[in-house]
Amino acid sequence: MSFAQAIVENVLKLAEEKGAKKVSKVLVEMGELLLINPEQLEFCFQVASSGTIAEGAVLELEFIKPHIECLLCGKRYDEPIAICECGGIIKVEGGKDMVIRKIEMEV
Repeated sequence: MSFAQAIVENVLKLAEEKGAKKVSKVLVEMGELLLINPEQLEFCFQVASSGTIAEGAVLELEFIKPHIECLLCGKRYDEPIAICECGGIIKVEGGKDMVIRKIEMEV
């Protein structure tokens, strides 16, 4: 619920600054390493936005993969792993961010 609440609070803050009357869509980019269940987040978003100008808004989620690379051999991976095949240490960047990329609103 805290992720949904944070999204709604930030959307409402920006909507208020812009003098919006209604928020119709919110696009959020989320890192895959946050391990967010999209259905649960959407449900919580609807609950958190209830009674606000964002009530009924569509929440679109785009999941962003982390950048995973071995520090020893430079091999890149698509999925998180503990150690590289060569025995090198893995560096993981990104995949933990949450960014509100776009808000559609009526002003």
